[in-house]
Amino acid sequence: MATAATSALRGITLILAGLMPVLALSGLVPALPQLFQQFADEPNRELLVPMIITVPSLCVALFSGFAGAIADRWGRRRLLLVSLLAFGALGTIPMLFSSLQAILASRVVVGIAEAAILTCANALLGDYYDEADRRKWLGYQNMFGALFGSAIILSGGFLADWHWRAPFLLYLFGFAVFVMAFISCPEPERARSTGASGSPSQSAPAAFPWRTVALVCSVTLGLSLIYYVQAVQHGRIFGDMGVDSPARISILVTLASMGTILGGYLFKRFPVASMSSLLAFSLLAYGIAYVGVAWAPNATIGLPLDALGQVGGGILLPTLIAWALGKYSFEHRGRGMGLWGGAFFLGAFASPPALSLVGRFTPDFLASVGVVGALCLDRKSVV
Repeated sequence: MATAATSALRGITLILAGLMPVLALSGLVPALPQLFQQFADEPNRELLVPMIITVPSLCVALFSGFAGAIADRWGRRRLLLVSLLAFGALGTIPMLFSSLQAILASRVVVGIAEAAILTCANALLGDYYDEADRRKWLGYQNMFGALFGSAIILSGGFLADWHWRAPFLLYLFGFAVFVMAFISCPEPERARSTGASGSPSQSAPAAFPWRTVALVCSVTLGLSLIYYVQAVQHGRIFGDMGVDSPARISILVTLASMGTILGGYLFKRFPVASMSSLLAFSLLAYGIAYVGVAWAPNATIGLPLDALGQVGGGILLPTLIAWALGKYSFEHRGRGMGLWGGAFFLGAFASPPALSLVGRFTPDFLASVGVVGALCLDRKSVV
């Protein structure tokens, strides 16, 4: 049995591993202008340069299910350690490249490593902890995820001022998490596998629960479309409220993202709340926020409304993970959570075109956000 200190280190390690996609997405955002300058003569640079940032997330959506199947067969600890090494090595290696194509190729491998890291971290959270402790650590992850993301953006900006290659140094953090995982994350005992209810099971592995997967992934994708309206288009929301300074927009986005901390705290504070109650509260927060920013006359009024949406996101994400973890027994948890991750990250790519489709029937961008908010308030149309 793990000591309290070992259990705490294990939980912190899994939190940090789960935040690796945040590092990959946010760390290079401040360097985007320098990357455009560096590859100014590259054909199709308008398409290819942003892909340095977005390709890893696409790979998470595409390969998480495969990563989960490998984790169930090969071992979650093994795959986590190998993936963390690949994340650190392939994340930093673009410092040596001058070719955009070589950088993009390395980013594909980084994305595959991300898919495995996220899948293994979520599955191990279910393996190591009971439902109450899962909720505790998921709450902490969401509380500190916003701070971590802000710190990564600020660090990336500082490094980008030094040189366009320098933000890739942030990927060295993957090696630190590797050491922590090597020390604190043993391979779970398969003999102690438990069913979705948490009771021990010694019987032969059941068939993979495709019906459960269909339910989990469809609900996750639908809710991720709402989540990524704000996560992807945050800057545009404030821009359309009349804020024309990128620096001020970044400050407002950072301030609003503090709502995620409150959402994570509320999730952790009410461990006995049902999934339906938590999702209802999250959708209520999103509904008020999205309708509110659509009608806000300026950013001063829009900021607290926008922050309320971040509170909803701080509840939504850990609720979905905890719910999905409870649906899979030990032998299927890796694959199941991999498919969950694929569905959730697919929302990052499907949300903007879905919002654009809504925008065809509305006068402007913020009005389309308001329509999504109205759907959130009509809970039956979402879940």
